[in-house]
Amino acid sequence: NSQKELYYSLLPVFNVKKRLLGITDYSNITNEDIWKYLASNKWKYSHNLTISDIVNDIILIDAKEIINYKGRIQ
Repeated sequence: NSQKELYYSLLPVFNVKKRLLGITDYSNITNEDIWKYLASNKWKYSHNLTISDIVNDIILIDAKEIINYKGRIQ
């Protein structure tokens, strides 16, 4: 439940990332794609993550990494 609350509290950050992705023709990447990629690859073994760490990861994630991840899980 707390992960769901965290996800929803980060929606403004996802909106910023989506705008940035739209500029680079990666507008087909969803908030959930970003969340799932980071949760399973970046945050899986992380401890004591702060909100600023999470926000930074969302903003800085490379769209190509997410696309590659989506291709592997489908």
